[in-house]
Amino acid sequence: MRTRPFARSAAIGAALLFAASAASAQDQAAAPATPALAPSPLASASPSITPFRSQALNIDDYKKHAAGHIIAISKHELAESLPPILKSVVVLDITVDKEGNVTRVAMWRSNGYEDLERIAINSVKRAGKLPAPSPEVLKGQESVRFLETWLFAHNGRYHVRSVIPADFPIDEIKDVARNNKKNGKRS
Repeated sequence: MRTRPFARSAAIGAALLFAASAASAQDQAAAPATPALAPSPLASASPSITPFRSQALNIDDYKKHAAGHIIAISKHELAESLPPILKSVVVLDITVDKEGNVTRVAMWRSNGYEDLERIAINSVKRAGKLPAPSPEVLKGQESVRFLETWLFAHNGRYHVRSVIPADFPIDEIKDVARNNKKNGKRS
C-alpha cells in the first residue's frame, strides 16, 4: 500500500505520537536491556552464512537489532536531533529470512517525498544481511515480516524509530508530550 501526501495535520499528529512514545521511553528506562547479538555457530563454516544471530525472543527486540545494524552501516545519514514537526515519516515493510537475508523491502506508508523513500529503502539494502532471527522470533516460519519507521528531519537526515535512545535530543517534542501528559491531554 502506498499513501501519498498526508495532510499537514497528519504529519503533526505523527510527530506528537512519536513524542508521546519518546516520553514514555523515559518511563521504561528501568526495563531490562535488549539481548546482545551472538555469533552464529555456522558463521565460520561459510562466508555466505550470517556471522551473527539475534538472541531476541520477540519481534520488538529483533527490530531493535535489525535497526541497529541498518544505522551502523548508514551513520553518515543519521540526524543529530529531530525537529518538533518532522519533514517525513517513512514506514517500510521488511521481510527477513531465517538466515538474515532481506527478501523483501517495500514502501508501506510515506508522506510522498520520493527522495526520502529511496534513502530509507537504500539504507536497508546497503545493510546487506540483517541479524538472523532467532527460532523464538521465527515461530516455525521461514521468515519474519515487520514494519519499521524512518523519521526524517528537514535536512534529509533520519533516525530509525526502534533504536532511538530515550535521551535522544528531539528538540521540543518531548516537552510537548510531557506537558500534554501532565494536563491529561492525549496527543
